[in-house]
Amino acid sequence: MLVPISWLKDYIEIKLPLKDLMWRLTEIGLTSEKLEKINGEEVLDIEVTANRPDWMSILGVAYEIAAIQGDKVKEPQIKKLAKSKKTFEIKVKNNFQAIERWSAIIISGIEIKPSPEWLQKRILSVGLRPINNVVDITNFVMFEMGMPMHAFDYDEIKGHEMTFMLSQGGEEFTSVDELPYKLPKDAIIIKDKERIIDLAGIKGGLNSGIKANTKNILLHSTINNPVLIRRTSIALGLRSDASAIYERGPDKGGTIKAIKRATNLILETAGGEVASDLIDLKQKEFKPYPLDLNLKRLNEVLGVEIKKEKVIKILSSLNLNPKAKGEKITCIIPTKRSDLKIEEDLIEEVARIYGYNNFPLTLPEGKVKEEKIAYFKDDKIEKRLREIMIASGYSETMNYSLISEKIIKDSLSDPEKHIKIKNPVSLDYQYLRSSLIPSLILAAKLNTDKTVKLFEIDKVFPDEKYKVSAIGKGIEFREFKGAIDLILEKLGIENYETIFEVENQIFHPAKSGTIKVKESNIGYFGEINPQVRENFAVKEILWAFELDLEALKNSSKIRTFFPVSSYPPQIEDLTFVFPPKTKIGEVIESIRKTSDLIRNVELKDIYQDAFTFRITYQSNKKTLNDAEIASLREKIIEEIKKKYAGSVK
Repeated sequence: MLVPISWLKDYIEIKLPLKDLMWRLTEIGLTSEKLEKINGEEVLDIEVTANRPDWMSILGVAYEIAAIQGDKVKEPQIKKLAKSKKTFEIKVKNNFQAIERWSAIIISGIEIKPSPEWLQKRILSVGLRPINNVVDITNFVMFEMGMPMHAFDYDEIKGHEMTFMLSQGGEEFTSVDELPYKLPKDAIIIKDKERIIDLAGIKGGLNSGIKANTKNILLHSTINNPVLIRRTSIALGLRSDASAIYERGPDKGGTIKAIKRATNLILETAGGEVASDLIDLKQKEFKPYPLDLNLKRLNEVLGVEIKKEKVIKILSSLNLNPKAKGEKITCIIPTKRSDLKIEEDLIEEVARIYGYNNFPLTLPEGKVKEEKIAYFKDDKIEKRLREIMIASGYSETMNYSLISEKIIKDSLSDPEKHIKIKNPVSLDYQYLRSSLIPSLILAAKLNTDKTVKLFEIDKVFPDEKYKVSAIGKGIEFREFKGAIDLILEKLGIENYETIFEVENQIFHPAKSGTIKVKESNIGYFGEINPQVRENFAVKEILWAFELDLEALKNSSKIRTFFPVSSYPPQIEDLTFVFPPKTKIGEVIESIRKTSDLIRNVELKDIYQDAFTFRITYQSNKKTLNDAEIASLREKIIEEIKKKYAGSVK
């Protein structure tokens, strides 16, 4: 943000030497490390943080200087507009999702000519080129008040109607500087009866711009959706002073004031007269609101006693209109200060203007609250998991922790159970993900290979727990399950139970399971719900699992090794069909307990309602013959039939 010193002096007397002023501005948050000369003017180059759109104006910076010096700002005097004698009309179809507020006025009988010297000097001082009196006034007011504006040639608006809408994508648009653009989807556009005349918040259209012969203008100031402005600006590689303000969010209550200021200046420099009433379209009122500050609370938080008179002076210089009653100070927050929401925000305002360097150096006092420390990621177990997954043929992927509402709904989950970001940079990144699996589904979809095996290790919310998740496309269940078995084996996790029930709707209800050790859930696995696949437009069957790193670590044990038998094992696969809701984990345990000669049982495959188990028989005393294996097999079949009503296939 370029701030000419001479322009600042129109609103505030600068008492500090420039170097001291720059240092104090930096201390309170406006990083001011550069002093430049532009067209002979001394100009501050200030870095503006995303949460302070009010600093994107000369007046906004003036209020900060007033607070530093303990002074008041001389606001520009805005004359009351004369009542319109003419009735120029404009028909408007609004879209409040795109344009939250639209304020406008029509001025007739103007003369387009070069701006007066004082105005040209101001425009040049912020690095712009003077165009004409009307365009320069809109730029002047934008820099003065932080309110972007645009003037249309009223006679070029076909049918004298304006429709606010979102682009479909691919529309062609030529800006006022004669550059052609192909618009992305969801750009905010304004159309007249025939064509696009404005890329709202970014650039005006050539077809409705101010020309040398323009006589009548429509002047508007809008509050646009900041997310859509940013997305469009990035997509087109088109940044403007207006878009920088809109991305942060201008003063929602300031459009009418800006229109009046610009109208007065246009009437002075271009002549003409007001030809319509002030138009103001909005869904709700944008008014100042009260916010209380408790003096005792302020001093407790800051650890230093600041006198009430000093606090009131600081708040007053910031234009927060404080009124004190006992220990309570009530401020009336102007709409331009949308960053002030809670008492702590006011405490911060007092602290930064009072000066952090004025706080005494003290050690913290009091007891530290004892509470369970959140799980810290174990780098050793993460490294081991990464080795296991790569050895199993999986490729690691890294995805954003933020996802869209659509992805949540497509996963059959509830957005209300996710943490929503207050000011997302894009509608694609609104929520913190509660599972890694949806991101992996999207990654598998975008990968066009027939066989895809991906995994990710990252944190999920709101519990901030680390998970390892994997997805397989174009693979068999036994190959997918092999990675889970290998993880459990290599981490020494024994006596785990597989319950073929999962509450998460992202999984197929009949082909998914929960892995438990005692009462602790280690994680989930199974086939992705066909409805979810349809939502994501994935035709192939997907298998996925998600395991909790903390649960894996807590369940991991030092493994006990037994002498290797001198006699060979006998391995066979048995396939059973079970009634619905049979707990397969219990089946596996029952098979193991059938005989001491059964050394291992694992679920090898699932096909519809048929489950294949791989059973290992082995004796430490001799080689088992076919008759003995057959006897053990009959015992298993009998046990399964009797206990679970299962039938061998």
